[in-house]
This record gives sequence, C-alpha cells and structure tokens, in this order.
Amino acid sequence: MKKFLPLLPLVAVCLFACGAAEQVEPAQTSDVLETTSDATASQASVSKGAAFQPVGAVDVSTMSTPEDAPDDWRAVAANQLVVLKTAHGVTLIELAPQFAPGHTARIQALASNEYFVGMPFHRVLKGFMAQAGDNKLVGRPEPTTENLTAEFRFRRSPNMKMIVTGERRSAEAGFIDGFNVASQNPALAMMTADGKVDAWSLHCPGAAAAARLGNDINSANAQFYITMGYPEALDKNYTVWGRVRAGLPAIFRIKRGEPVIPPDLIEQFALVSGLDAANAPLVWVMNTNSPAFSAYLETLKTSSGSLPDVCKIDVPVWVRWP
Repeated sequence: MKKFLPLLPLVAVCLFACGAAEQVEPAQTSDVLETTSDATASQASVSKGAAFQPVGAVDVSTMSTPEDAPDDWRAVAANQLVVLKTAHGVTLIELAPQFAPGHTARIQALASNEYFVGMPFHRVLKGFMAQAGDNKLVGRPEPTTENLTAEFRFRRSPNMKMIVTGERRSAEAGFIDGFNVASQNPALAMMTADGKVDAWSLHCPGAAAAARLGNDINSANAQFYITMGYPEALDKNYTVWGRVRAGLPAIFRIKRGEPVIPPDLIEQFALVSGLDAANAPLVWVMNTNSPAFSAYLETLKTSSGSLPDVCKIDVPVWVRWP
C-alpha cells in the first residue's frame, strides 16, 4: 500500500496554519445537532476487532437476516461501498449515485487510484465534520481531475418512493433507499415542467460530502468531509455523495483541530470491488420501503406516537466480515 508522509515540519506547520483551499463553512452552534455517539466515541475503549471490523449502529441480532427475508434488505453493490481506514478503525461508506452521480463517479475513480491513501484529515471540528484530501499538505501536485458541477439537489419523480418520518422546515423529511433526505411535497409535481419536485440529501451525522471553494458552487474536486453532527446550514449548499453505514465512531476518534498537527492519515480508501474476498465486507441496508422498516419505526415512537428527528433514526444494517 502506498504511503505518503507529510512535508518537513516547518513547511507543514505553515501549510496547515494557512488552511486548506477547499473549505466547509462552520455551522453556528444552534445549527448543529449533537449526538450521543460523539461523546461516547471519544471516551469509550473500543477493542481493535470492533474498531476494524465495525457493524451498524442498530443491533440487528433479533431482526430478520438477508437470507431469511431478502425483501427486508438491500445488498450494497461492491463498487458502491468504500472502506476508509485510519489508525482509529474502519468506516464503511455507501455511495449514492442516484442523488449525486457526478460526485460518486469521482469518488470511485479516486478510490480506484488510491488517491486518498496517505492524505491527512486536516480540519476536524467537534460536533461538525472531519475534512480530508488536501494534496498540498503531503507535497503532492494538484489533482488532474476537473472541478465538478454542484449536485446539491436532485429531481424526484412521484414514483421515487420516500418514507416520510417528519418535516424539515417546509419540506417532508424521511428516507429514500435508506438515505436521509428532504423533499418538496410530491403533489407539486403536477405543476412542474418535468413532473418532478426538488429533493436533497441531509447532512445528518455520517453524511459524506464534497468540500468546495468559498462561494464557487461548482468548485468541488477531490476533498471530502464526513459530518459528526447535523450542520443543517450545509443542506442544499454542499453535495452529499454517500452515507456511513458502519464505523462512524472511528471518525469521532480522529484527532481534532484547525489545523491538526500532526494529523491522522488515511491508511486505506478503497472500493470493496477492488479488494480480494478475504478482506471484502458484505453490507445489507434495511429496505426502507419494506414492512420490516415500518415495524422498526413503530419501535422508535414515543408515548405520544411521534418519531424522532430523521437525523436521529439509524437505518438497520447487516455487516458480514470474512
């Protein structure tokens, strides 16, 4: 595996202090949804096995299995599953090409070329996000890839089923294909030229998204971040290209700072399709259109019959390690 070391200390300090070119604007405190996982992950003593072979956040031991009830579960394709490894553990990220095709294609290409291996998490803010991918901090040339067109929203047709669990300001909030999203009411589709409505991925904890340059919305290239809270102000302003399915605690344990000196490095960033069978996890996400998911939501309701906020609902996941 390729390893890249940071620049000499004096140069590195200058680069880190100057900041990365592609930035994610910090959310105001009131915009950040703090999670129990944040506090737990920073304090808990996690065994090496658990950290490096993570499972989903929901205990699925009493639920159906993908073999027993295949309609309850959706297998994640190997070319849409990223294995991200740092010294703190492994994180599994599912790509979302149905919402951000250009960005997911870019991540697939960069992962296949081991572009992120040796890159630092250079900007890590508590309750906000962990950002990585600044080539200058490890003395690499600028990426040869072109900047990407923003994919902050996608057009949702009435037949793109969404399980609504609540509201997000004036929009519906819920799940499409197991991803946390918000959408205009589909009834509005009859008034649009294409018969569709606007929808967008939410920056709930565990969202994987593209960093960009200041006010240039079409400047995302090869830097990314993973949210550790819910910075709602980023919704519809940054492109979400994936979601963490297992191993989010490993992200919470990444060394914090702005800048981070010395930073935690990415040891692996690969598509499962590029791994040999002995190292390739299998992941199934609960089918959010299934009766099983409806039954699961019933278990989360309060005594008044209401559901938690969409960002506090973890979709069950089966993970099988070799």
